[in-house]
Amino acid sequence: MAMCERRGRSGRWAVWTVAAAIGWTAAAGCKSKPVEVVETRVAMNTLVTARVVAPSETLARDALAAAWKEMETGIEKLDWHRKDSDVSRINRDAGEWAVEVDPVVTGCLAAAKDVYDLSGGAFDPTVLPILDVWREAAKRGTAPTEEELARARDLVGMDLVDVIAAVAQRPLSELPAMPPGSPPPTPEELTKPVHIVQLEKKGMRLDLGGIAKGYIVGRMIGRLEQHGIRAALIEAGGDVFALGERPADLVAAGGDRRWGVGVQDPRYPDDPTRLYTALRIRDQAVVTSGHYHRGYTVAGKRFSHIVDPRTGRPVDTHLVSVTIVAPDAAMADGLATAVEVLGLEKGKACLDGLENVEYLLLESPPREGESGPTSTEVGPEPAPKGAEMPLKAYRSAGFAALEYIPAAPKADR
Repeated sequence: MAMCERRGRSGRWAVWTVAAAIGWTAAAGCKSKPVEVVETRVAMNTLVTARVVAPSETLARDALAAAWKEMETGIEKLDWHRKDSDVSRINRDAGEWAVEVDPVVTGCLAAAKDVYDLSGGAFDPTVLPILDVWREAAKRGTAPTEEELARARDLVGMDLVDVIAAVAQRPLSELPAMPPGSPPPTPEELTKPVHIVQLEKKGMRLDLGGIAKGYIVGRMIGRLEQHGIRAALIEAGGDVFALGERPADLVAAGGDRRWGVGVQDPRYPDDPTRLYTALRIRDQAVVTSGHYHRGYTVAGKRFSHIVDPRTGRPVDTHLVSVTIVAPDAAMADGLATAVEVLGLEKGKACLDGLENVEYLLLESPPREGESGPTSTEVGPEPAPKGAEMPLKAYRSAGFAALEYIPAAPKADR
């Protein structure tokens, strides 16, 4: 049975695991046989499923508990929708105060800055003011004015985000109680590292949703490794990371031990069993992003919900699906969004220049008489779905080498 989930708040298409079993328990008397334990939770506006292979169920459950705690910490610190998150505090104090944050925030910002630099600013987590302008335009039914967009663009740019790692004096309340006659605290005990973030302009706002899910998945994998796990797979909507390989005991005789991951066909958004392709991977992330079925309707015209942070304009919706394979989940997540902004040709050029990054780009060519959203007023009309929607595929050679033909879906799916 396949575990899957369609688009969440970020507009992700489903990338799901092609696996033969929900769980695995060792037969009585075969204690050395590995077990595969699967747990699923609802989080990050989607289903998050973790598959862990371990020598015992106890070890697997302990590792999973640590991974779930890592996920909860990431959500708690990074989700700007939560009023008490570190990112929300950064946004509230923009242009006024620097905010001390958890290292998980500065780590995610560092990953975002890497994608920002690689994409020439096509990926930018400070884009929220522009998105707000388009949301308001959709509510009132008129396109944003040039002045509105100019004001919003002035609040966008990773170069306006200050991230500082420093050393500060540790409060006495954090020092352990010492009996009389004990030696004084060392300089290391008296200080602690601090992480500080400030947005330089009032009105700036961070939204790390375009990379946070992949970043959190990567941290969950790291936590599993710390607990001795060498084979696992985590999938969160359109973000997947496969660690190692499944043991030979858990696959059919002579079968491929790599993890199977299916990429949903974007022409059938309501049927997650309809695959466009499937991959065999190990120690890699797979992220698929699509924006074709989400967006804004303004004055009767349809616009993508993804905007170019450099121009403030909605992106061309003809690139309906972007699948990235990379050794880092956060990188894959951010690149998937960046390529949607860059478009087909510039996106391919960006990806072709990166080592160990593979891709599949699915384009729905313009229909007869349609040129796409090339002006500020007119957006593309909705294209047909299903078999009536033509697709043109562009894949890297490395991506093609990972593809395989999965077994046909079971009749009861």
